[in-house]
Order: sequence, then C-alpha cells, then structure tokens
Amino acid sequence: MDVQRQWERPPHVARIPTGRRFDALRLTQPLALTVLWELGGLAEKVPVLEQHDGPRPVFSILAHLDDDPGAWPPQPPSSSLLTTGGSILVPSPNADALTGVQLHALLWRTPPDGSGHLADPGALREALARARDTDRQSARIRAARSAFYGAKHRRT
Repeated sequence: MDVQRQWERPPHVARIPTGRRFDALRLTQPLALTVLWELGGLAEKVPVLEQHDGPRPVFSILAHLDDDPGAWPPQPPSSSLLTTGGSILVPSPNADALTGVQLHALLWRTPPDGSGHLADPGALREALARARDTDRQSARIRAARSAFYGAKHRRT
C-alpha cells in the first residue's frame, strides 16, 4: 500500500523504508535536542519526528542519503542510523491529534514543508560530534538555564 493511502486511513500513519529517499538518525531526547541546538538555524528546516512510546522520547532527524555511511562516528547505544533495510513510522504531515492521527505517541516536531529539504549528512555528523562533547553540552545547559531564569525574572 502506498504512503498516501496509508495516511488517508486511520491511524493516519505510514511505514516508510529508509535508505531509498532519505536516511534517519534516531536519538534519545537529550542528545537529539543538543544535536538540533548544534544545527542552529538549519534545524528549523529539517523534518524531525518525535516518538513518545518508550521510557524516553526518541527523535528521528531525516537526512539526505549518505554517500559515505562509514564516516559516521560510533553511535551511542541509545541511537542508530536508519538507512537501507530500515523503516520508520511516519504520521501524515497534514494530520494531528485534532484532525486524525490516532497514534498520539508519534508526532512531527518539525513537519516537512513540501520542499524536500532534509538534513545534510555532513552537517548532521558534525552536529552529532559537537553534541557529544561534554564541555559543549554543559555550555548549552548553562545557556538554556540562563535564558530560562532571565525570562522568569523579567516577568515579575
């Protein structure tokens, strides 16, 4: 059954093979948020799925096919690169909890915009390497706390 027909029927979710049109980097929430932080403005244009059916949320960042999958650094146990032979569940980008997706544990954090824009594998590899640097993680957490507490004190 093709993707469009799967999206038209409840639960409005399709299983799409990876490694044909895109690859997907699956990461647990803390590392995924750090990778997205490291991608900066590029992260706003990259389709990202969020799945909430396990002990921790998992994000799938959709990327262009990689010509050199061996260039990826070793993956931490909580992450994986889905390429040829893999697949992911993808909700319809046009449906949400109000309009029909019945698998509420799966949602688009950043839906595809129809342009075909995906993460560049090289940029994603670099962001992952920076995100795994513990000094950079600490700096990001300090910056986020500073922004949060600064906003909190401006409200009062």
